[in-house]
Amino acid sequence: MRICGVGDNVIDRYLHCGQMFPGGNALNFAVFGRQAGAHAAYLGVTGNDIPAGVIHHALCAEEVDISRLRINESFNALSQIDLDDEGNRFFVGSVPPPYQLQLSNEDLKWLQGFDLLHTSDYSQIEEQLPALAACAPLSFDFGARDDAWAEPLLRWVQVATFSRSGSSPEAAGCLIEKAHTAGVATVLITQGANGALISHRGEQHYQPALAAKVVDTLGAGDAFIATLLVALGQGHSLTRAAYKAAQASGRVCERLGAFGCGVPLTPLPPQAKQQY
Repeated sequence: MRICGVGDNVIDRYLHCGQMFPGGNALNFAVFGRQAGAHAAYLGVTGNDIPAGVIHHALCAEEVDISRLRINESFNALSQIDLDDEGNRFFVGSVPPPYQLQLSNEDLKWLQGFDLLHTSDYSQIEEQLPALAACAPLSFDFGARDDAWAEPLLRWVQVATFSRSGSSPEAAGCLIEKAHTAGVATVLITQGANGALISHRGEQHYQPALAAKVVDTLGAGDAFIATLLVALGQGHSLTRAAYKAAQASGRVCERLGAFGCGVPLTPLPPQAKQQY
């Protein structure tokens, strides 16, 4: 199976321990998909500073194809993170990237060689979804975005993921039905420690979260999505694929950073303006 994460990347700066880690929804999807056994690529833009070098090194170490990665003459996008006593992350602030991914005709032709593409609301490429969807089946992580924001985008998507911690079964069921009606084949409702509800081609499955010694939850949802979709693409049953996804998600919770590769913090770039 060939997959590609398209869009965002970030350096996650952990203030409590003085380390920084590569991350970002689209980038994490590529890494976790590769770890699940897929041929994985990442198409996005980085800066050219030390944090960007950490990202490049990590992607190469994880054997992710970065042949179409762009480098911008600037600092890399970053987020400032701290942890609560239970290992749950909270964001202190962020610095958005001074660049934007614009897909070229060459990019789109290259993307036609993949079985599945993945992006998210963090990537801010909603206007380019029709072009992406014309290349290969598209997975989109809507995160905690509300239904009204997601609804006009659903027609371009084959896999839709929504973060709905605390959502009632009735609300989750309504969202699943709405997505399927729009043409989405696979719908994931992730609910953190309460597990995930998956509706896939007429079959529904609830996957509880597996026991883990939680250190940091950052990236656990990305691991769940990527592992589930790769396992389904490999021919596993929905039940087996969901269990493998829960295992991968649990492993992420037991370490700092989405997939490790941490290095000591470098100073914030002087031109970066932090948002709160």
